[in-house]
Amino acid sequence: MTDYIIKETENFLELSTLFHNSGMGVSISDRKPERIIKMWRMEDPESGELMAAATLEVRDSVYSLGDIAVRSDLHKKGYGRIMQKTVFDEARKRGIKELWACARVPEYYIHSGWSVMDWDSSPQIAVYCTSCGKRGKECMPEIMKYTL
Repeated sequence: MTDYIIKETENFLELSTLFHNSGMGVSISDRKPERIIKMWRMEDPESGELMAAATLEVRDSVYSLGDIAVRSDLHKKGYGRIMQKTVFDEARKRGIKELWACARVPEYYIHSGWSVMDWDSSPQIAVYCTSCGKRGKECMPEIMKYTL
């Protein structure tokens, strides 16, 4: 038996809480933004507790790995890569050739095969970063692209 189960979900409240608590600019809400195409949750098979989550979105007319987070006590176990692969697999099924992301931890994305793109000439997918006072001071996000 695996130590996790991945399920598609419509429970944005639970996911938005994880994203918000992970330091993303996501507001906690039960209302799923229209830009989200699909959402997944990784849960503990015994307790049903949320372990990680990811979304596939359309931002500024391009497909995006919207949000991805792993519960802080579960970092460095490979769950982020598993959730990323879930989004990649769905994108491939849909015939999507590239995904974009705004990366707060660009090194992780670079290590995973993503390319750093120019902030000013890339699609405006950083829906939270552009107005965040931390950008460029405490947080150095990058716009990333992954070719599937």
